[in-house]
Amino acid sequence: MRLKDKVAVICGASDEFAQAIALGYAREGAKLYLQDFADAEKRLARVEAEVRKATPHVASGLFDIARAEPVAAMTRDIMARHGQIDILVNASSGGWHGMLFDAKEGDWDKAIDRGLKAYFLTSQAIGKEMARRGSGKIINITSIVGKLGSGGAIVWGAARGGVDAMTAALAQGLGQYGINVVALARGASDMTPYPAEAKAERLRRLPFGRLGNAEDIVGPAIFLATEEARWIAGSVIYCDGGYVTAAATDAEHRVTEVPYRGP
Repeated sequence: MRLKDKVAVICGASDEFAQAIALGYAREGAKLYLQDFADAEKRLARVEAEVRKATPHVASGLFDIARAEPVAAMTRDIMARHGQIDILVNASSGGWHGMLFDAKEGDWDKAIDRGLKAYFLTSQAIGKEMARRGSGKIINITSIVGKLGSGGAIVWGAARGGVDAMTAALAQGLGQYGINVVALARGASDMTPYPAEAKAERLRRLPFGRLGNAEDIVGPAIFLATEEARWIAGSVIYCDGGYVTAAATDAEHRVTEVPYRGP
């Protein structure tokens, strides 16, 4: 119960990775507050119901956290319920995947609003409450696309790259208040319906021979929320199975069905 009685706010909670983190935090004893946008109402209700199987200490709210006043209202609601906020996980996104010439201005606006501006506004409002107590953890969920770039994910990559840079700045600005700010970057996921060729190329770069899944991010997210991670700040932690650091893996180094038995 490493997070016993800690109050954790998870924004963008209907995302599969955010749901997995919420369940992991519930198992560790945290009290959960789950946020998402109005267009995710049904998905958020399903996530809350699933988390409630693990803990009775869960509530949710629909707030447009890309706007300052709804963020303030959400923060007031959480403080009225619990009187404190210990952990903020920013996982919202308005990601749009497509080529540059196909992108519309609205695609850009949504990606930046939900995937970057929202992180800023929640960190600002909830960070103030953490600063008053002299402690807190802010974990920004980002993506390897923020580092690598992708011609097929222009606006998504711009938002994720902004999160990476903002994480470093927030860590510098909030550390004096005892607040750790870090980013946790997702990699290629088995929940993405890649075409066969694209999937094969990603697998060639993954030394474990598989794509990632939501459970892969839970352990790191729990660790970063604990006091054991108190000396980690401003970093982007890549939870990507080694994708960012790998070149395309040669065939002789690929995973096979025959385990290595030694020389």
